[in-house]
Amino acid sequence: MLAIVQLSKESIIGAAVSILSEFGLSDMTMRRVAKQLNVAPGALYWHFKNKQELIDATSRHLLAPILGRNDEQRASISAQETCAEMRSLMMQTKDGAEVISAALSNQQLRQELESLISDSLKEPNEIGAFTLLHFVVGAVLTEQTQLQMQKFTAGAEDDTQENPADANFEERFNQGLEIILVGLDALGHIR
Repeated sequence: MLAIVQLSKESIIGAAVSILSEFGLSDMTMRRVAKQLNVAPGALYWHFKNKQELIDATSRHLLAPILGRNDEQRASISAQETCAEMRSLMMQTKDGAEVISAALSNQQLRQELESLISDSLKEPNEIGAFTLLHFVVGAVLTEQTQLQMQKFTAGAEDDTQENPADANFEERFNQGLEIILVGLDALGHIR
């Protein structure tokens, strides 16, 4: 007897996050999500018309702690804290930055994230928010890629390249973030 699955956007996103965490974005296919939920792939299309919509929803799920902030909360958190938390949220999930990067093609999500960052600046600054968003996503994407490469090459006998584990990613991230924020501060745009 087949178990009856209560299919909802939330259950589909949960299955997608589970696959993402274990296998990565390349394995987060509609077919695989459907298999995990024991439903036909077509059943997913009642909730998400394509994989891009699922990626967008998954991104919102991963970033929910910061996207759910109200105006008062946004105003009380610095740009440094906002960007550091965004980094932390992406780092919690395998390919987290790749998922967010893929979702940035969704103009509404991109604008929400830029607005979130802009709200942490002294004055609204679209270019500053754009720069910070892309720095955070790019830095985490590089970090996650290097960490995966390290896992794949662990134990290689002739490893003459610098070990990515030796790089202090968080420190480098914070230094890069500080450079951008100091530049914006010089222009009068940060708290």
